[in-house]
Amino acid sequence: MLQQLLLKWQTFLVRSVDKNYIRGELKNIKSIIFDFDGTLHNTIKVYYPAFSEGVKILKDHGYAKDFELSEDNVKRFLGERPNFAYDLLAPSADHDFKKKVMTLVGQKMDENIKNRVGKLYDGTEEVLQKLSKSYDLYILSNCRESYLDQALDIYGIKKYFKKYYAAETFDFIPKDEIIKQERKNIREEIIFVGDRHHDMEAARKNNLRSIFCTYGFGPEEGKDATYKIDSIKEILEIL
Repeated sequence: MLQQLLLKWQTFLVRSVDKNYIRGELKNIKSIIFDFDGTLHNTIKVYYPAFSEGVKILKDHGYAKDFELSEDNVKRFLGERPNFAYDLLAPSADHDFKKKVMTLVGQKMDENIKNRVGKLYDGTEEVLQKLSKSYDLYILSNCRESYLDQALDIYGIKKYFKKYYAAETFDFIPKDEIIKQERKNIREEIIFVGDRHHDMEAARKNNLRSIFCTYGFGPEEGKDATYKIDSIKEILEIL
């Protein structure tokens, strides 16, 4: 109970005025793990048109009849494992069909990335540039390897990261399990920055502090976060 109260208090502090207190708490941080989509990358412009084509195929085959296509409805799938949306919208479809649709959507996303349809959140590169001078930076994302690798190249930010992990490399096991596997290779102390419930859960299950990005794709999912930020630039005020 005391720990829960403390976490709530800390969350309140980061969003108000006592940044010095938080900086003192985080003085031993050596490594920062970032989620990618919804944390560094505003993915909706990449994902929405690609996913829309996938939904059209589902509807043409009699699935997702009641699903209303809108950015708000699609946002909830961002940051989840790729099969999440298709298992939800077409639970009775066979695996090969869903995989075919997922592959098409993935290819369209790669095209959109290549055509620079998406963008990083304002200030992202400046933040990474500054943080990389003092911390080891990592990415852990529930995405495909080719997507993450290409996006980091297109946006020119790969150079800031010591290593980046795509969940596909680990057969899409949960993020908390990936951290457990890789933690021995990451300098302690570690803090996790993300925008979805599974990011905060991954931190909690590994006894890590966490920073929740309220501007991302799960704005109401930060109840387990240690701290909250309203823009990526705000992280420089506490680290």
